[in-house]
Amino acid sequence: MNLISMVLKGGWLMLVLFVISIISVAIIIERVIKIRKATVPNDGLLKSVQGLLKENKLEEAKNICEGAPESPLATVLAKGIEAFPVGIDEAEKVMASTAKGELHKLEKNLGTLASFAAIAPLIGFLGTVTGMVKVFMNIGQMGGGVDISYLADGIWEALLTTVGGLVVGIITTLFYNYLVGKLEVYARELEENANQFLLDVRRDNNGA
Repeated sequence: MNLISMVLKGGWLMLVLFVISIISVAIIIERVIKIRKATVPNDGLLKSVQGLLKENKLEEAKNICEGAPESPLATVLAKGIEAFPVGIDEAEKVMASTAKGELHKLEKNLGTLASFAAIAPLIGFLGTVTGMVKVFMNIGQMGGGVDISYLADGIWEALLTTVGGLVVGIITTLFYNYLVGKLEVYARELEENANQFLLDVRRDNNGA
């Protein structure tokens, strides 16, 4: 039995699960690609920017950061460099705010993925209930004699939607936790890099 025939035998709730699974896969692929691009090591960027700042070349340092639009750290540094003329303390506030915004962008659609992970098993269990209702309705209509072939549709719906809901829920939950874990690690790295950058700038200014 292929996937399409299983979806059709599972009833309309199985179709709902199929749509949820397609959307979930699309979100997972898009987020994995986005997060991988964002979490590329930025050691070279930091060294280049710090070298230019030591020479007081703020505009060039900012241009290097703006040339790496896929890097949240580059965006954070660019905003901080913009605020340097006002003061390092102000730059620190701007960088912290920008970092929150960049992390929020990386979290895009993860809430939807979490919702799908939660409701998919519930939809599966709902399919179990509706399938068993069909079974007992058919039993009632047949009176005393029970022909298993007349009960097959209800049993198929009950079993397939349960399996479908659990499979979609488990896979979606695993990928959601994976992506959240990656973001938590990256959030710490982003904060550490930004703090180290500001510390180096303060040190250079004090030594100047």
